[in-house]
Amino acid sequence: MQQNNTILSLTTDLLANGGFSHLKDDEISALHHLILRLQEPLTVIQQNLLLTFWNNADAANLPSGLLYRCNTILQQTGRHPIVELYAEVEMY
Repeated sequence: MQQNNTILSLTTDLLANGGFSHLKDDEISALHHLILRLQEPLTVIQQNLLLTFWNNADAANLPSGLLYRCNTILQQTGRHPIVELYAEVEMY
């Protein structure tokens, strides 16, 4: 499987597994719309746009295999890995 096909399918998997559930509704809607409009092979610009969404993904509830595959691609493209987002809580 080519990397651009992998990026598209992994983006769909991230979406299905709640990796973007913390985003605003309009951001998730934009991602859905983008995925539906994309045709393979993806251009470099399209790949980078999807990877930008990955930068905003939350690893909290993702299956470890999916997280590993995504982070491998992010590392290969010189980007930061997907990490678990933590809410800052004040302690009194």
